[in-house]
Amino acid sequence: MPPEPAKVLNLWLDADSYLVKERRDYWLNGSYYLGQQWIWWDSTRNLIQDLDYRTEAEKDSRITVDKYGPRVGSLLARMIRSELTFEVQPQGTDDASMRKQRLQEQLLIGEQHQRDWEQAREMAMLQTLFGGAAAVCVEWDPDMGEDFYVDPMSGISIPDGGVRLTPLGINEFTLEPGTQDPADARWWIKATSLPPQQVKERYNLDWTPTPDAEAMMTSRARSILMRRPGNQPPKTTMVYVYYERPTMETPGCIVHVVNSKVVLQEDVWPYPFKHLNLALFRQKKIPNTWVGHTLLTPARDIQYAYNRARSTIMEHMRKAANARLMIPSGSIDDADIVTTDPGDTLEYNAELGEPHWQTAPDVPRWISNEAAALEMELDDIFHTHSVSRGQAPGDRNSGLALSLLAEKDDTPLGPMARDQAKGWGQIAMMTLMLYRMNADMMGSKRRMTVINEHGQPLDISWGAEDIDEKPKVVVPLDATTPRSKLATQSVLTALADRFPQAFQGIDPLALAKMLDLPDPKGYLTQIDPDAAKAQWENGLLMQGVPVVPEDFDLHDVHINVHNRERKSPAYELADPAVKEIIDLHVMAHQRMLMGDTQAALDAQAAMNAGQQPNAMQAMTLGGGLTGQAAEALVGAQPGFAGNVAGQQQAAPEAPAQPELPTGGMG
Repeated sequence: MPPEPAKVLNLWLDADSYLVKERRDYWLNGSYYLGQQWIWWDSTRNLIQDLDYRTEAEKDSRITVDKYGPRVGSLLARMIRSELTFEVQPQGTDDASMRKQRLQEQLLIGEQHQRDWEQAREMAMLQTLFGGAAAVCVEWDPDMGEDFYVDPMSGISIPDGGVRLTPLGINEFTLEPGTQDPADARWWIKATSLPPQQVKERYNLDWTPTPDAEAMMTSRARSILMRRPGNQPPKTTMVYVYYERPTMETPGCIVHVVNSKVVLQEDVWPYPFKHLNLALFRQKKIPNTWVGHTLLTPARDIQYAYNRARSTIMEHMRKAANARLMIPSGSIDDADIVTTDPGDTLEYNAELGEPHWQTAPDVPRWISNEAAALEMELDDIFHTHSVSRGQAPGDRNSGLALSLLAEKDDTPLGPMARDQAKGWGQIAMMTLMLYRMNADMMGSKRRMTVINEHGQPLDISWGAEDIDEKPKVVVPLDATTPRSKLATQSVLTALADRFPQAFQGIDPLALAKMLDLPDPKGYLTQIDPDAAKAQWENGLLMQGVPVVPEDFDLHDVHINVHNRERKSPAYELADPAVKEIIDLHVMAHQRMLMGDTQAALDAQAAMNAGQQPNAMQAMTLGGGLTGQAAEALVGAQPGFAGNVAGQQQAAPEAPAQPELPTGGMG
């Protein structure tokens, strides 16, 4: 039986007691990240308090020199430097299995870009750093998106829906307390606070929920909200969602609780998998528990000590760093006439002594050295030394030295990178299974627009039969492992100098991406305009737009670029008509490479006159293929033998043409 609302609330309160330390660290680390670092934890009242000033004079000298927040940002940027990539393992070796694999990978790429998975990834990573553990909830949202499907029976428009990812911090969710392995947890609870009107709209309620979040929140959460201007937390309503997976005793259920009432309940587990619908992330794993530890927690003490040292230096500067004029008593008649104006004169009694300046004492060297030592300790904790910050240390500027130093910083983060790769692989797997289930229920084809690596849109059509029943998705470690841009560029530069022949066959766009240049397409346009134009043509051809080659094109370059596109998953998954346009365009370049430019001029003249040639006319440049040329093209393009044969029947007799070169046809 699904639990009653009171049972759900009691489970959440029990979990809150179980996660006292983790949630306390979450709020403290979050405060330090935002620059609120003169705080302490009141164990009696279980909330965060501002640290009182010891004296009134301390108000003028207490400062915050934030070394904590920038290092967290640097670590976060290193961990999400590369976009996620997904590798779907094929279920067989036949052509159908390979096509499914490529289509599922393209579907995940489209989902990643359209749903902004990178934003969810960044938020989940930040929450993992704050609390040691975080999660991403995977749910099917039937109202997501603006596309609609018309039911053929009722004629009612139904939203296509989509997968929604919700990053959750340790303060927003809990697994079954005492769970050692997250996979063994039978249930989990999500607790979020929303404005009452949003809750009413989401659950289609005929009553307005009461804003009870402040009363239901623990003192830890309330102490953070009370730090807002005016000390007034927002009026929101708590929403508890209880998820229970299928077991031997229950078929699973989902219960939504608002104001101690059940507003939505599903008595059967609605997912096509039997495990819980969330992926867990941890910064440092703790044996025999599902919670984790974070490096931000020990860094707090170092940041506090650093602020205290810098404040002590500031207080010394305020009180003792100013020079004072020493005047022997009675040496001048009136001390009020002493000024600091340049060139001013001062009369004094030589017998009593002349006025002189007292030099301000130096700050004790150990205080300054202590601040520098604390900053180095922060570098050790965050694994962010000079190379990780993009600085070349000393004279160690060789590629090997930089790589070794960068690897020293990145190696301790390897377990976290592996955990991230595993978690996002699980998210991708659950996403594919949810799409398969809902596509099968709707019984219709779905379309998705994918932006390829060259920034060109590609339309993909798919159905439930195109997704594996139990897909296996792997996220390569290279996508989640931090890396130093400076070290990578230095190594590539050194290799290019030592082995130039190895880089001669690399196209400029690939080289720009290897060097991580800010504008690879702009770099390609300047270095190789023909390759850039061919990439632009690929974008039009993949959308079914015929393009006539120009006589000033370097046709061998175009052929190579187009052939690389024909070896891509986008070409393999394209409609047959689109494939035909691309293949005919390549054939046209091959004709012009042989010197047959008159046909191109005729086709171009027709387009200039406002006559849009069809694909066959434009791509074959208006000429028939006969003799040895036709045989060569048929041999090179077996899939289009019927098209060529049709041309041969319609074309008049023509003298045999020389065979086409085969080197650029790939």
